[in-house]
Amino acid sequence: MGRDSRAMRRRRPIVEDAATTRGRDASDTAGEFHFIDSGDYVAFTAGLLNKSGLKYKDVATAASMSPSTASNLAGGKTKFPRFSTIAGTLGALGYETVIRAGAVAPRKRK
Repeated sequence: MGRDSRAMRRRRPIVEDAATTRGRDASDTAGEFHFIDSGDYVAFTAGLLNKSGLKYKDVATAASMSPSTASNLAGGKTKFPRFSTIAGTLGALGYETVIRAGAVAPRKRK
């Protein structure tokens, strides 16, 4: 059995949660996420942290926060984290956070 076939079996299918889907749908650029609701931003970050497989201690060290903060974020205990917590966590996971000024698109009514 070749190395390629073993690697293909280990890959897990990518299943997006609702927050990730909304962030991707709101973006006008491929590979970017735009979050209007802060809850979606927090859920997206927590999901990435859970999927990363990194120890909370390592993420916390890279993001300059305590391991319990990373654990609480990943576990859903933290509902309204500081922006520095979100930006630091995403930075530790290899993502870049960009804030753009400008008009906000009106929300669609259901």
